[in-house]
Amino acid sequence: MLVASAPAGEGASGGEVADPATVAATAAATARAGLSVALASQPRPTSTPDAPGIDIAESPVYDIPDPFLLLAAGRYYLYFSSAFGDSTNSNVPVIVGSPGHWSAISDAMPNVPSWAWPSSDGATTWDPYVVSLEGHYVMYAAPSIRGDGLPTPMHCISVSVSVGPAGPFVPVGKAPLVCQPSLGGDIDAQLFYDPHGPRGSSHPYYLIWKSDNNNLPSHPLTAIWAAPMSNDGLSLAGKPVVIFRPTTAWEKPVLEAPQMVLGPGDAAWLFFSSGDGYYTPDYSIGVASCDGPVGGCHTSTSGPLITSNAQGVGPGEETVFVAADHSLWLLYNPWHSRIPYEPLRPAEAVRIGWGSRGPYVAQAGTFPAP
Repeated sequence: MLVASAPAGEGASGGEVADPATVAATAAATARAGLSVALASQPRPTSTPDAPGIDIAESPVYDIPDPFLLLAAGRYYLYFSSAFGDSTNSNVPVIVGSPGHWSAISDAMPNVPSWAWPSSDGATTWDPYVVSLEGHYVMYAAPSIRGDGLPTPMHCISVSVSVGPAGPFVPVGKAPLVCQPSLGGDIDAQLFYDPHGPRGSSHPYYLIWKSDNNNLPSHPLTAIWAAPMSNDGLSLAGKPVVIFRPTTAWEKPVLEAPQMVLGPGDAAWLFFSSGDGYYTPDYSIGVASCDGPVGGCHTSTSGPLITSNAQGVGPGEETVFVAADHSLWLLYNPWHSRIPYEPLRPAEAVRIGWGSRGPYVAQAGTFPAP
């Protein structure tokens, strides 16, 4: 069964969305200038494919899984999932500053929804994603759900709001935004902005996420989903549909961390992580072309975009970041060694450029200042 909060009113106009709107505005500007101009202005491909990333944050004490970066009021906010070694026991850890100059951890969501277990009970909250929308900040995350008779512990997607980027984010509603226990739960939510989608510019928001099928004892293949969203970003506004399933050997059995962006010509592209799992050497980052925000999506390369390299094995768990200079980056996790859990995961960033056949790993240079 799919559980969702009731659709909100659709009359309100959409406010500024910090990261998705920047992606859309940048893509639209390059499209208006012409595809050839946009491609000619792209950064050159990386000259160090075995070390493509820039270190954004790391610690010998805790790891930084599923890193998500937000630029707000001239500062970077780096959110991540419940982490190994985090002595603060935060539900949604967040650090503030810039690479090399981060604050101590605080908890962006001190109180989880009533239907979820908190970190203080040994549970985990995964995959925070934050946007600025209609005068407040909206966070999507995947707390551990309460419930008897579940085949395995699982997560479902929550939505919460805050007046500031550091929180505290307060859960909205009495039920998950999306919850499909029969499919293993739901994780990895992203709010995608596409004024060229099937609902037009007056209703441009879509939720993209993963059903956690591989969490079930039978380990079935996973799927990526999409659904229209209300303009306030707080509820579904249409029927969810599957937009992508693993089809090639390197995408199986786990397909997750969907991140949709608009490329030159306003074409939709989906970055994803795939392989045997986040702690394995064959875990990697891929990309697919999509027929709009509600799919379908089609693998567009013969292999992954980023694989295990000198900076760590199993790169994945990526999120999209658009800097103030409009450069596009993927933040992601590798393991620094071939031994899972030791040492712990850093947050790396790789720059993305656009060519005639889609996105490529570009020369990173220096990570932009906030």
